[in-house]
Amino acid sequence: MTHDEEGVELADLDAAKEVGRREARYQAAESVRAHGHLIRSHKVVICDASGELATIAFGDVVSIG
Repeated sequence: MTHDEEGVELADLDAAKEVGRREARYQAAESVRAHGHLIRSHKVVICDASGELATIAFGDVVSIG
């Protein structure tokens, strides 16, 4: 697990989800480059100060075909 200590301030949850989708795609690509495989259940978790708001699984943002 990688934890982002700094975080990013965004306008709303939709903006956070878009950033989360981009990060999930990036992390998925890095996993394939480094390890040669993708674990579709790995995920990005979006949180605010009060806790978890949403999750984005790699498999939801990467198509294999």
